[in-house]
Amino acid sequence: MFGLLRVPKGYLSPEEFEQFQAHYCGICHALARCGSQGFRLALSYDAAALAMLVSALAGGGVLIERKPCPFSPWRRKPMAMGPGKVFDFAAAVSVSLVKLKAEDEIRDGSGRVRRWAMQRLIKYLESKVPSWPEFGETGALQLEAEENANPWLDELLYPSGFLLGSIAARAAASFGGKQEAAYGLGENLGRWIYLWDALWDFEHDCAAERFNAITAAYGLETKQVRGLPPPLISELDFVLERSLGELIRNLRSLDLGSTGEVLAKLIRGAHSWHKNAFVREFFREEIDYERLPLSWRSSSCPHSASTGTGAGVQD
Repeated sequence: MFGLLRVPKGYLSPEEFEQFQAHYCGICHALARCGSQGFRLALSYDAAALAMLVSALAGGGVLIERKPCPFSPWRRKPMAMGPGKVFDFAAAVSVSLVKLKAEDEIRDGSGRVRRWAMQRLIKYLESKVPSWPEFGETGALQLEAEENANPWLDELLYPSGFLLGSIAARAAASFGGKQEAAYGLGENLGRWIYLWDALWDFEHDCAAERFNAITAAYGLETKQVRGLPPPLISELDFVLERSLGELIRNLRSLDLGSTGEVLAKLIRGAHSWHKNAFVREFFREEIDYERLPLSWRSSSCPHSASTGTGAGVQD
C-alpha cells in the first residue's frame, strides 16, 4: 500500500504541483519530528496527499514558505506549514502503515533474519506512534480473508478499505468534515490501492508461490499461471473504475474547494499512469495487447502505433 499515487506530467498545473510539493516537504519535516531522521523513509506521495486532505478538512490555513531542504541544503523549497496537528496526524498514519507492512512481511513467511529485523522495527515504531485500534483490526481482518479457501475479491479488498476509510473518518472527526463522506473516500481509495498492488505483484507472487488477491479470488493455480490473462483485466478494470468513481464522488461531497480538485486530478492521473505503465510492462505481445479493454491501450505501448489508440501518460 505504498507509493501507488503518482504525479504524471501535465495533470497538475505548475501552481497545483507546487501546492502538492509543499505538502510533500511538510510531511517530510513532520516525519522527522515524529521520531528521528530515519522516519523520513516513510515519505511518499500517498503521505503528501493525506496531508493535503487533512489540511483541507481543517479549513485550510496552510502557509507555504521556502525553507532549506536537508537533502538539498543549497536549495530552498516550498514547504507547507499546517495549522495545529495536521501534519503530525499524517506523519503518524504514515509510520503506522510502515508498522502494518512489517507485520504483513512476517505473515508472508520472511526469512529468519528479516523476520527478526521486522520484529525489532515493529517494537520501535510502537514506542513512537499512537496505537490506533483500526490498524490492529485491519491485520486481523486481512488474515481472516486470506485464510478463506474461496474468498470473493470484495472480501479481500475490504480490510484495506476499512483501514483507510477509518483513518479518513478519524481525520474528519478530529479536524472537521463529513465523516460518512470521508469514510467513503478512504474506503474506495483503500480498495483501489490494494487491487493495483495485487496487479503489480501478480507475476512475482505467482513465481514465489505467495498469496495474491487475484489468484485467490479467481482460483488461479500459481504454478500454472504464465502472466495475467487479458480477459481478466476487463473484470478488474470494472472494480477499479467503480472504486475510482465512488472515491471522486465522496471527495466532492466533502466540499474541499480547490484542494479537492487537485486531489481528484492527482488520483485520476495516478490511475491513468498505472494503466499505461502496467500494459507497457506486462503486455508486450501484440496478440495479448489486442485483447485488452480499449481504455488500457496507450500510444506509449509497444503496439499502439498499429492500433492508433489513445495517448499515453508521460511519467
